[in-house]
Amino acid sequence: MKRMISRTLLVFSGAAVLLLSACSKTPEQGKHIPKTAALVLGINSAQVQDKLVKEGVTVDKLFDAVQTKDTSSSLGKALRDAENSGIDLKGDVFVAMVPGEAGNKGYFMASAKLKDVAKFEAFVKEKSKKEVKAGTDFKYVEDEGAIVGFDKETIIGVFAFDPSDLDRQSAYDEMGAFGDSTAAPAAAAPKAVNNVETLNKLFHLKKDESIATVESFKDVQKEKGDVFFWMSSEQIYAFNPGTPSGMAALMTGNIKKLTEGAFTTAAAHFESGKIKVNSTSYAGKEMTDIMKKYPMEKVNMEMIENYPSDNILGFAVMNFDLRMVGEILKLVGMDGLVNMGLAEAQLTLDDVLKAFKGEIAIIGSDFTVKSQPSAWDSTVTTEKPDVKFVFNMKVGDKAAFEKVMSSKMIAPMFSKQGDQYVPQQPMGEVAISINDKRILAASDEALLTAYEAGKSKAKLEEVAVNAAKGSVLGMYLDIEKIVNNIPEKEMKELPDSISNDLKGLLKNFTVSSEPFNGKNQKSVLELNFKNESQNTLVQLVNFTKKMWAYYEAKKAEDEAKWGGDMVTDSAAAVVDTAAAVAPVQ
Repeated sequence: MKRMISRTLLVFSGAAVLLLSACSKTPEQGKHIPKTAALVLGINSAQVQDKLVKEGVTVDKLFDAVQTKDTSSSLGKALRDAENSGIDLKGDVFVAMVPGEAGNKGYFMASAKLKDVAKFEAFVKEKSKKEVKAGTDFKYVEDEGAIVGFDKETIIGVFAFDPSDLDRQSAYDEMGAFGDSTAAPAAAAPKAVNNVETLNKLFHLKKDESIATVESFKDVQKEKGDVFFWMSSEQIYAFNPGTPSGMAALMTGNIKKLTEGAFTTAAAHFESGKIKVNSTSYAGKEMTDIMKKYPMEKVNMEMIENYPSDNILGFAVMNFDLRMVGEILKLVGMDGLVNMGLAEAQLTLDDVLKAFKGEIAIIGSDFTVKSQPSAWDSTVTTEKPDVKFVFNMKVGDKAAFEKVMSSKMIAPMFSKQGDQYVPQQPMGEVAISINDKRILAASDEALLTAYEAGKSKAKLEEVAVNAAKGSVLGMYLDIEKIVNNIPEKEMKELPDSISNDLKGLLKNFTVSSEPFNGKNQKSVLELNFKNESQNTLVQLVNFTKKMWAYYEAKKAEDEAKWGGDMVTDSAAAVVDTAAAVAPVQ
């Protein structure tokens, strides 16, 4: 008995040691990504492939679908190369953008798992035509501005990136348009990334240096999405290496307060009939205090339900306190500038923000594409999209609203008749109705009158109701109605098989955001497909294969038409590619 107790204690002690050891290690996911990263994209390769394989889509079949008789197909080669590279195609893949620090350039990095290091070394040597060099405990191949390193388990690529190049080019383009070839600013370029040093650091990141220990990153990993996204608002803002001055310097310090500790994450799940994205926004301390002071409220469903149509195309509805905007402007030091602009109208920022509520809705319906004579040539017709709509915004404090409407800035535009503010000038086809309770705008007078009466109710799909009900922000878009109303002649460039597939692919799109819970705010985005029985990833792959086959066939057809002696080979390519259009079984 005593011996059994000793063994039991030994087992429990061993388990405890293993558990503590595991907890002390940096999590595998993202352990090579520094916590200073601005953006991270991750792919759960094993999960993605499992979903494809369940419905018969394998790497081999993808290759067969995209290859042509001329095996120089770049996509086909890429697939074959990936399969024979020694990279673990079922291992997680991460891509990150890391801003530069202390005057250095930033860089992109990518990491993946290896299953055969010898095969990968041979592969990278063949493809790069470069010498494979030895690092501390890894090997690497270096090229100008880029380096790829690997050990027995992991491959990491680093690619230098200078965001100031974009700033300089933008300024040059703006001034160069006026013929000034010397317009590009002579800003000091950031220091180049030391590739080997950076690679060595990434292979040996300490636990507290890795993004794997950041709570928001760990949270999105728990989602087990097929694809995930992580973003640091603070690092995104810090990515511009320019040195601000004056007012800009003041704003920079205050914006840092706003972005510090702010993250956005999203995990995408490919399900049968839908792509579901669970998104979470984490607010920093300053923004958390503002959101607690002015909490968002659930939307008013009547703003949508009063819309008099059975043919709703989509809507966006939200409900938040506009004074939140004022607090943000004050935090970044912009409130004084705004107040200066409003002073001539004898208004303040507080007046404007109190006058209106963030209770807003815009609803659209009856989408069509109409033919009409061209403004330049009456014998030529053009296609013009047409949609009915209503915009509704609630008024906040009545006294503040009347102050705004009677101000020097607004009063010349409207005359008050009873409780209505009537435009002094015609507003074109748009109908306007303003009083001290709400501001309405509609595509026509009849629609506005019917909406305001509230006697007719909108016919809403269940998915549309679910997107808005109980949310602080809801969006709905009926993609099917848009696609089905595109005239056939507008799609004449595509063969019937593809245009029909395009029309039969997507159904609708929704966004729904919950109230802020004191720590973060969660949103759900859904892209719904018409085929509800098949995984959406498989549907996208099959549609992409068909589009690729069409592209290859069209390219071969053009070569046959213009290439002279290439006619025979190109015609054969058309036949082979057309065969690839058939679904892979």
